[in-house]
Amino acid sequence: MSSPTATQLLKKYWGHSQFRSLQEEIIQSVIAKKDTLALLPTGGGKSICFQIPALMQEGICIVVSPLIALMKDQVHNLTKRGIKAEAIYSGMKYRQIDTVLDNCVYGNVKFLYVSPERLETEDFKVRVQKMKVCLLAVDEAHCISQWGYDFRPPYLNIAALRAVLKNVPVIALTATATPQVVDDIQEKLQFGKRNVFRKSFVRNNLSYVVRKTINKEKSLLDILSKVQGTAVVYVRNRKLTKQYADLLNKHKIKSDYYHAGLDTSVRSQKQEAWINNKTRVICCTNAFGMGIDKADVRLVVHTDLAESIEAYFQEAGRAGRDEKRAYAVQLTDEEDAKNIQHRMKHGYPEIVFLKEVYDELYKQCRIAYHDGAHQTFPFDIGAFAVPRKLQVSNVLAALKILQQHQLIYLNETPFDTSEVKIICSKNLLFDFMEKHKAYEPILKMMLRTMEGLFEDYVYVEEWLLAHRLEIAEKKVFELLAGLHKLKIVDYKKLIEKPQITFLQDRVPVDNLRLDIAFLNKRKKDFQEKLEALYTYITNERTCRTKMLVEYFGEHNAAACGVCDICLAEKKAGLNTQQFSDGVEAIKHLLKEKPQTAEYVLSMTKMPQQTAREILNFMLSNGSILKTKEGQLQLQM
Repeated sequence: MSSPTATQLLKKYWGHSQFRSLQEEIIQSVIAKKDTLALLPTGGGKSICFQIPALMQEGICIVVSPLIALMKDQVHNLTKRGIKAEAIYSGMKYRQIDTVLDNCVYGNVKFLYVSPERLETEDFKVRVQKMKVCLLAVDEAHCISQWGYDFRPPYLNIAALRAVLKNVPVIALTATATPQVVDDIQEKLQFGKRNVFRKSFVRNNLSYVVRKTINKEKSLLDILSKVQGTAVVYVRNRKLTKQYADLLNKHKIKSDYYHAGLDTSVRSQKQEAWINNKTRVICCTNAFGMGIDKADVRLVVHTDLAESIEAYFQEAGRAGRDEKRAYAVQLTDEEDAKNIQHRMKHGYPEIVFLKEVYDELYKQCRIAYHDGAHQTFPFDIGAFAVPRKLQVSNVLAALKILQQHQLIYLNETPFDTSEVKIICSKNLLFDFMEKHKAYEPILKMMLRTMEGLFEDYVYVEEWLLAHRLEIAEKKVFELLAGLHKLKIVDYKKLIEKPQITFLQDRVPVDNLRLDIAFLNKRKKDFQEKLEALYTYITNERTCRTKMLVEYFGEHNAAACGVCDICLAEKKAGLNTQQFSDGVEAIKHLLKEKPQTAEYVLSMTKMPQQTAREILNFMLSNGSILKTKEGQLQLQM
């Protein structure tokens, strides 16, 4: 019997009869054993590009992924489809990891998801040589490039893994990579031959908008009243997530808030309510969105600036994955432009500050000189920064640089997997089930699907139990807690708390060696990324889609026709250059002092209706304002 084709597997496991643009070509490249780099925009179906080739071959596919939440989501989705998948990440107990690795060597596991940090552990290096590996997939591949916006040094360990997995092809995937990063990914992953598949980053259905405002809350309410459907509102910090959700609920817009500091069960509950359209708007930090499969998001609003164009493009791209009209709106005020300029001058830590943070970290954890390597401690960045009168943003920047030098590893949301053990006798357990029918289904399911419950602690995935029992995850937590209280099981619930791991022994700061050339290049790169962000939010001439995709090296894109600038040009009946000239002419008239609309209209050389349309555009995007006296004033 012949093996199933790629299309047959797509239909069998995902229910689709045809691939999206470029997916099939990427799959064929991987099947032909070619090292492959796939550049697909957010929502472009990257996972299919390695999952189907792996299913077409014998052996296991190792997937390197940086985010625990994303790994767990992928494993969950594959398991639901009847595909055996496992994951190894920081926080798991030794025996849990040992069991997973054994299953990958001797069992029928098809996908093993690992964090890049696990690649260098001795257990993994020994066991991977015993696995029959058919494919190595590197997700979020931009993390391997020190010129990428989210460089993670552990990704560099993948090159050593390739040396072990001889003749195993690699597929690297990312939604955000500049031309420099594209080249760097292939070099760092030791591609045998350059091989890039690049889908256009243009999203024809997604309308990008920048709205300048003096009141972001009022503007947000106005936008949500005009754009119906599910929305994501990104804010700067955890406190603001609740403030904005409360504001929207006060105005009868069903909303909730989300950030990494909430308990897992709470986050899961909020996320599910939003995915199932019980909540219309989720107000969140950038911890929300990665790996979430929701195609019908109609609106993404940023009330504060993202870290970079790369981050903004990825977050905004979560709108309109169903290819229907959607909007990505950046709200900005006078302070945002000033803050970018300030960050460009002062936002990159100096060496003296890096050394100060380095020394204080070891002091806080009471680590002596020539000690500390591979020790892990709880870490709260606010509790560290505030008593020392340091800005949290500056400390975070310093920690990232120390991490890039492989001195520390900061895990902001580590997971310690839940464990459970039956602590009563078998006779007592069966008697208990007879008398307590509410607990019978979960106990029977655990006995049927989890081995060794009477002998030792077994790690438990609450979401998987919930899926198998067809009940809410919250209910699983409640049942396990009840069994623990009744002394039927010992249930150790997962915990989430930030941790810092010291990768090297402490040395006196005078002996600390930092790569000055690397730091200078990173500083320059940091400033260039901020400059690009500043240009984007202050732009009033160029199609926003064109500007964004050109940043990623796509230079031949046509004007999108749906961003705020393109729509204003259409309404005014002008081409791009004419519209740009009109905007500049009006700015020139208002440069010295406020003027009446009648004066502006009389002084322009454009047709009156055209000038009115350009004025309306400039008023709507906040580049000009009306004074109390009704005059027009240039927003500085």
